[in-house]
Amino acid sequence: MTTDESGHALPGGRAPDWLTVLVEERDGDAVVRLDGELDILTRPRLSAACDELLSRGVRRIVIDAAGLSFSDCAGLSALLGVQREAWRRGGSLVLTGVHGMPARLLAITGAAATLLPGEATGPAKAVGE
Repeated sequence: MTTDESGHALPGGRAPDWLTVLVEERDGDAVVRLDGELDILTRPRLSAACDELLSRGVRRIVIDAAGLSFSDCAGLSALLGVQREAWRRGGSLVLTGVHGMPARLLAITGAAATLLPGEATGPAKAVGE
């Protein structure tokens, strides 16, 4: 039986198809295209794809969110977690194509400052580093 992260059984015993994750790799970088909804039930799909890329040595991940129609706080947490892991491994993760409700979530939470290109270049550094 398949369950969500809270341990609840999912209908039909499988993960919902609300999110499509397509990965393209070029010259050691990767573009991850999202289509659908990123939430507590679908975030494992994104996390698994990005973990696989990072474990193979990809250091720069660009997430194309043009097809992302919805994200909740669990989806945002997944994005921030992947970005944190990329930073830990000396890489980076940025979002592009964000619009609508997901863009509003980034703005309201302040996460735009770390996830959108041009807003930040990496993890905060202590003075003197």
